[in-house]
Amino acid sequence: MPIRMTGLTSGLDTESIVNQLMSAQRTKQTKVENKKQKLEWKQEIWKGLNTKIYGFYKDSLSKMKYSSNYATKKAAVSDSTKLTATAGTNAAAGSYKVEIKSIASAQYVTSAKLGTTKDGKTADTKTKLTDLGMASGTVLNLKVGNKSSALEIGDSTTIEDFIKFCSNAGLNATFDTKQQRFFISSKNSGSENSFELSAGKYTTNGQTAINNLNDAVGISNLTSEQKSTYDSIVYSDLASGSKISDDDKAKLKTLAVSSADAEAKSKATELYRASLEKTYTFSQTDIDAIEKKYKDVTDADEKSKKIEEAKAEKKKSDIEAQLATDDYKAKIAEKVTNGIKESDVTAAGLDAADASKYEFESADERKNIAEGAVETAVGNYNTAIDKGITDDNSSVLEKLGLEKFDGKTPLSEKTDSAGNKSGMVLTKAEDTEVVYNGATLKSNNTSIEVAGVTLNLLGTTAAGETVNVTVSNDTSAVYDTIKEFITEYNSILKTMNTYYGAASASSYEVLTDDQKKAMSDDEVDKWNTKIKDSLLRRDSTLSGLISTMKTNMMGTVTASNGKTYSLANLGITTSANNYNEGGLLHIKGDEDDDEFADSTNTLMQMLEEDPDTVKEVLSGLASNLYDSLNKKMGTTTLSSALTFYNDKEMASQLSDYKKEISDWESKLSDMEEKYYSQFSAMETALAKIQSQQNTLSSYLGS
Repeated sequence: MPIRMTGLTSGLDTESIVNQLMSAQRTKQTKVENKKQKLEWKQEIWKGLNTKIYGFYKDSLSKMKYSSNYATKKAAVSDSTKLTATAGTNAAAGSYKVEIKSIASAQYVTSAKLGTTKDGKTADTKTKLTDLGMASGTVLNLKVGNKSSALEIGDSTTIEDFIKFCSNAGLNATFDTKQQRFFISSKNSGSENSFELSAGKYTTNGQTAINNLNDAVGISNLTSEQKSTYDSIVYSDLASGSKISDDDKAKLKTLAVSSADAEAKSKATELYRASLEKTYTFSQTDIDAIEKKYKDVTDADEKSKKIEEAKAEKKKSDIEAQLATDDYKAKIAEKVTNGIKESDVTAAGLDAADASKYEFESADERKNIAEGAVETAVGNYNTAIDKGITDDNSSVLEKLGLEKFDGKTPLSEKTDSAGNKSGMVLTKAEDTEVVYNGATLKSNNTSIEVAGVTLNLLGTTAAGETVNVTVSNDTSAVYDTIKEFITEYNSILKTMNTYYGAASASSYEVLTDDQKKAMSDDEVDKWNTKIKDSLLRRDSTLSGLISTMKTNMMGTVTASNGKTYSLANLGITTSANNYNEGGLLHIKGDEDDDEFADSTNTLMQMLEEDPDTVKEVLSGLASNLYDSLNKKMGTTTLSSALTFYNDKEMASQLSDYKKEISDWESKLSDMEEKYYSQFSAMETALAKIQSQQNTLSSYLGS
């Protein structure tokens, strides 16, 4: 910025003069800034109003369109300690007698307390079942509802595995280490969810079927998730003696193909790993780095050992890194697709004698072989199998604190010779059974729905005892729904009326910073509020919305009886005394309405005597208003979707104002600089004249 000469010679207050000159010019910019501020306030008001109207449109108005909101029913019971009842909109009015014979419950099994393990320790979830005395090869058969599953006890099977087995079968299961007991229950109530447990061994056919299917599918190559799918198919059918279905056979074929592909990938990877190992060489830099790492090891043998281990680790790491590159991934994928032959092995630099370790068929050939193997294994299984697991080894369940149970016979806790109760307990599952107006009904839940009425059961009734359930129209609930709708409609209309009919604030301009400093915060707020309140005064968009609301709600509807009705026929009207309300609605006879509280409540009477007409009139008027507002929210060049005002137009105007203000700032800055330059030039000229005068005076004086 150039140096400004501020009256050093002339004695003028240059800065004050420039400020006065600029003040008049800045007035033009201030006017644009005021327009921008008012538009921003107007935009903010419209956003809030739009949210309120759209909320009314989406919720209250939308609900009033549908007849279900006018068909509310209520249910009353004579004994709420036995049951509660809820009536749906389709429930028939009337009185019903209910006898509760039983209430649905789940099956619960609590094991006896476990004994100690072979080494005298108490059990935890990691304890092996064989350490509890269970024989390896034992097969547990669990049936939940109609679905069977089996668990073969191996040397590594743990309590945690048994809990997972129960959980995967659809039960709740846990082992309490403090109580040393299993707690097992069905997840849902009702006899159809009961479960049974037995133990045995594979039959000869069963063991053969397992071996054949394991080989056909290639079980060792399956992921844990695939293994779980395999078990759910094979062991379920094996345990129940069921044949494998076509759908399950197709799943097994998919698993077999996946297993064969996994094995092929493993072989292809191993081929390239062996090839890389054969050609691998250490760089001198690598050797120097490794030897340097162990240069301080004094024992020669230990030093040599560490160096060789480091070299082996380096070699392994480098080869694995190569196998992970895109190049080798592509090579492996190509072999998985096309297969590996002896020529591929020798091409990789490996001995032909080792070809059998790496050879496999192409993907298409593997698919045919895998699917054929499954087809044969399943065919043999379905031909030979009767029941794959014997039922003659249930005594081993005692090692788990359990005994064979079918879920149908309850079992009370036994008492041992010392009088202690610690045995297994079984509470069988029960169904809900009620007699409803003479008809016996059953359910597997503690609630039951009958003809639109939901009965929530709390206790059984004594022999011959019944609970009365009375269903009737809930007129009060419907009335309250209509009243809430009218209240929200009035709230929105009142807000719009207030904005539209606001007093003029034409004499109020947006305050400048200097004006704000001269006023209190409260005075500033009141001043701004006066302007904001007037921004939608006589707004044409707002006028259209008000007209839409009033016109539709004060319209008429022809009911199915052929008669034409308006809100006035339902006892809903505008004020008779206050015309300044602008069309707000009142419900005659409503206790909360100051003007009409003493009138007859026509709406309540019609809801009791002719609810269908009330429903038709109000749903019809609500539908008309809904459709009209929907049209108002249509996208245009001036407004966006779901918007009742010209938001696009306002955004464009704000952008124009911002640009105009920016232009004015540049223009005024240049103008101010020009004024200072002119005064600076004047000061320079005056200084020269004064210098010349001084020189002349010195000559004359001498």
